[in-house]
Amino acid sequence: MRELQKSGRIGRIEVINKSEEGTSKGTIKIPSSLTRKETALLAATIETVSRVGPCEAEISLIEIRDVREKKRKEIIERAAELLKEWDQKSLDASEIEEKIDTDIKLGEIITWGPENLPAGPEIESSDQIIIVEGRADVLNLLRIGIKNTIAVQGTSVPKSIIDLVKDKRVICYLDGDRGGDLILKELEQLIDIDYIARAPKGYEVEELTRKQLVKQLQKKRAFKDDMIEQIQVEEKEDEDYSGKEKVLLRFLKRLNVKETHTIIEKIRNLETGNAVGYDNHLNQLFEIHVSEIYENLKDYENTKFLIIDGILTERLLDLLLEMNIKFIACKHRAEDLDVPNKITVFYI
Repeated sequence: MRELQKSGRIGRIEVINKSEEGTSKGTIKIPSSLTRKETALLAATIETVSRVGPCEAEISLIEIRDVREKKRKEIIERAAELLKEWDQKSLDASEIEEKIDTDIKLGEIITWGPENLPAGPEIESSDQIIIVEGRADVLNLLRIGIKNTIAVQGTSVPKSIIDLVKDKRVICYLDGDRGGDLILKELEQLIDIDYIARAPKGYEVEELTRKQLVKQLQKKRAFKDDMIEQIQVEEKEDEDYSGKEKVLLRFLKRLNVKETHTIIEKIRNLETGNAVGYDNHLNQLFEIHVSEIYENLKDYENTKFLIIDGILTERLLDLLLEMNIKFIACKHRAEDLDVPNKITVFYI
């Protein structure tokens, strides 16, 4: 619990206690920013406590309340009230017609898969899938009659999308900002992308007008062409690198790495079970067994690039963020691990 509080995953614990006739009863409130699974596991663990100090104790869960969901509902309800008042005062005939049309489209949004991802109603029946970033993007595309969209809801791409897009043509329609770049980095490692469309630089898909939405979709590029243009490497390098290594090369170029071959060669020849660290100038700092990485990494405070023949766990990720390490290549990550934008992850 103390470690979770130090990392900010558990907030200030509030205890309300009353004593009557030698018996103390009370409630414990524990604010949590953990995932749903982690929060449930924490609650179950606390229920196993049988003593508090020298006294016997019994703890039982009253409820797990999603405060954020309640606040979101309150905000949405209040926003709807304000919009209704505004509409009643200012809508002309054309705006009323457009609003009615929009409301019809909004009613068609569905939730898909185990992660309850926002999606259009034709997501499974269509032979083409448009992947967007968030729910508002799905709604905006529904507004113009596009019903085969699904939102990834963040930079960590849900595994269920991998199965959904098999044997389908895939268009990624992303925001014209760094967030769009990060999601594209994750998607290109996990699925085969056919086309890429972007909102204009500095804009989000949810902000675009009907005309802009259609225009940017029409300007979509074949993903392979887009990738070649951005990587800009010599023909010889194109021949020498595999498809996955070209993706890695793209990541490293974005991080302004000049000696890209150093990392690519080490990944090719990494010994089973090993971990290797480099500083900002790609000088090798260490090569140790992956089981020793957590205990020894702090001894190499200049580490900026890390390659491990292992799994990126939440414990290790917290340490990498603490040390401001900007790149890690690993086998895969722990399930439900949310990787922030400040670190680049490549799966070898």
